[in-house]
Amino acid sequence: MEILLLRTALAPSLVLLVSVAARRSGPRLGGLLLGAPTTSGPFLALMWLDGGSDVAAHAARGNVAAQLVVVTFCLTYGRLAPALRPTPTLTAALTCAVGAALVAAMCANLWLTAALALAVTFTGLRTWPAPTYADRPSDGARGWEIPVRMAVSVVTVVLAVNAADTLGTFTGGILASLPVLLAVIAPSTHRSTGAESAAAMMRAALTAAPGTLAFLLVLHTAFAASVTRN
Repeated sequence: MEILLLRTALAPSLVLLVSVAARRSGPRLGGLLLGAPTTSGPFLALMWLDGGSDVAAHAARGNVAAQLVVVTFCLTYGRLAPALRPTPTLTAALTCAVGAALVAAMCANLWLTAALALAVTFTGLRTWPAPTYADRPSDGARGWEIPVRMAVSVVTVVLAVNAADTLGTFTGGILASLPVLLAVIAPSTHRSTGAESAAAMMRAALTAAPGTLAFLLVLHTAFAASVTRN
């Protein structure tokens, strides 16, 4: 029962905090919080509680692989948003994310995958145009968006846990860290508050990626070391 409650409550609670912070403080803070492990963290907690350190270590490998997908999505959406409408921007970002997912799936080395994600992140931030957006709270967000985001987070974590049961924890880890929330929030921000707000949010999420990668790599190392000791 405790595991079931965690599955259904932890991730949407985190998303609620992220969404309220973005609404009150602006898209930059929202992007930073979205770049944090708001779904992979709860997923790894569930994997550790359900299956122990060995299962959680394999799940963390999948989380790291998915970070390459996340940073590719953020970079593509953020750079194209000022030039395109939300739907074509989202389509292009998802297409590039699929390509990154194929690369991550074919790369067997955890540290090489992490290095690729960092390379995309730092190259993107280095070449990003100077921000012209004054960060401010969003007044144009629609009332139904936060409940939708929370529902998406529940579905993402539950699907990832079920995928881990049937397809393996590595696959479940990838699914848990895919940019599902970003794919929902980015176009809604794009429509409600403009392309500059969406781009600022994606840049902030990209900025948070190195910290998320470090968090996941530390957890993987700790889980793996626990398995070795036992």
